[in-house]
Amino acid sequence: MSATRRLIVNADGFGFTDGNNRAIFDSLKAGVVRSISVNANFPAVEEVARVTREFPRVSVGVHFNLAVGRPVSDPASVPSLLGPDGRFRDRGFVRALLTGRVRLAEVRRELEAQVEVLKRLGVRPTHWDGHNNEHLLPGYFEVAMAVARGAGIPRMRTNRHLLFGGGASPGAAILHYLHHPDRLARHLVAAVWMRRARRAGFRMADRMITPIATVPGTRKTDRAMWEALFRFLPSGTSEIYCHPGYPDDTLRAYARYIEEREAEARVLSDPTLAEVAVREGVELISFHEV
Repeated sequence: MSATRRLIVNADGFGFTDGNNRAIFDSLKAGVVRSISVNANFPAVEEVARVTREFPRVSVGVHFNLAVGRPVSDPASVPSLLGPDGRFRDRGFVRALLTGRVRLAEVRRELEAQVEVLKRLGVRPTHWDGHNNEHLLPGYFEVAMAVARGAGIPRMRTNRHLLFGGGASPGAAILHYLHHPDRLARHLVAAVWMRRARRAGFRMADRMITPIATVPGTRKTDRAMWEALFRFLPSGTSEIYCHPGYPDDTLRAYARYIEEREAEARVLSDPTLAEVAVREGVELISFHEV
């Protein structure tokens, strides 16, 4: 296989909880994960300085979050983003944004504040993405691009999806889209956003690998999925994100994807997995190489 098959494995949720941080450190040591995205609005974010010290070639991006936890900004300056308890609206954010109850000036204020947290901790963000991919919503996306440009963040996560069904054949992906036309519509809209972002000058991978979880052996918790991905990865630069984590009280309070994170951590902290990638001719990279 050609060495032009490159893969970014990005761990989302550093800084979200102490348990996430510990699992991501274990994954970084094992060698498959070469990039992370950071939640800036939780106390565990302070540990990101350790990442830059111990893993200087790991790319560190900002994981824009307007869904869970408390804002970085003064709550009085972003009231439309918050519920009565002073926290972000969680599942209510999308409806509030789409019905015009969220002020985009406040979105910008909070996103800028989240970037500044990372800079204060000595991080120059390499890329940006968003919690639950909510940054792809209209209004939010335009503001996020403007904030990233203003902060000098040159790269971003692609949301040009390639469904992965465990092999080289596109049959599983076609069937999946036939059964889930709503997902097809979302992915087509996301592809349009990515073309717009490229025209705006952002650099990104060629595609986002999206495993089809309904096909046996294609969950990110399955070592078999990762081995198959290395075997059948297409040429060019691909990206896949993951969520290694050790469940703790903070994670249980704010997340719905919980126990699966520990299973992901077990797979991604095994150093023999990186050896499989090398054997299959896949170059594991970070956003520094994009």
